[in-house]
Amino acid sequence: MKNLRVAHIVEAAIWLSLALLLFVYSFDFNQEIEIYKYGAAAWPRVILLLIVVAALGQLLGQWLRDDKQSSEMLSKASDHGPELAANFSDHNNPKWLAWTFLLITIPFIYMNAPGIASEWLSLDKAGLNHAKLITAVVLLAIYLMGIRGNHLGGMLTLPLLFGALIQDFGFYFTAPFFILGTMYLMGEKRYKSMLMIGALIMGILLTLFVSLLYVGLPTGNISPFYEFGTSIVNLLQ
Repeated sequence: MKNLRVAHIVEAAIWLSLALLLFVYSFDFNQEIEIYKYGAAAWPRVILLLIVVAALGQLLGQWLRDDKQSSEMLSKASDHGPELAANFSDHNNPKWLAWTFLLITIPFIYMNAPGIASEWLSLDKAGLNHAKLITAVVLLAIYLMGIRGNHLGGMLTLPLLFGALIQDFGFYFTAPFFILGTMYLMGEKRYKSMLMIGALIMGILLTLFVSLLYVGLPTGNISPFYEFGTSIVNLLQ
């Protein structure tokens, strides 16, 4: 255990907790599919299993690898500039890991907070939709502030946030922001290139799934996002 730092254990705990939480949520959509006998939750659970194996494997590797061996590997794999950057990186800082974990909880807060507020306040469907809209705006603002200086945490959270919002706000509204956000977090800062590439990716996705395969992508449940999504579907089909 001498080679393990607190940050290594915290990092593994975050990934294992995330996998467990997502596994529990997988029961909500575990339905039978006519063309796939293992059900809708099979592939997501396989991915979660891979996350668990990777997290445990990384923890085991850090435990078996001594400091001298790590230094030798680092010196062989990099020049002085990247080595110094790795040494001064905050990614193994417990504070950074805790803040990253808080970012990852944002999608799950959105999935639960409006429903809890609706029960407490006895809101009707329209009131629930307003609660979801307000919650989404507040959490997105927190997310945008949280990813400043923490792009890796933003990258880990963004797919989960996209998955949490897509059912209520629709694929056609959320996907462009997901694509642009991914490019930005990966380091792309040329906005014209981002817009052109994003438009190309969206065009390919819409042509493939809507025009050719007639796949029913989520149009959203909240107005005016539902009307926007259905108008796109009617236009393409």
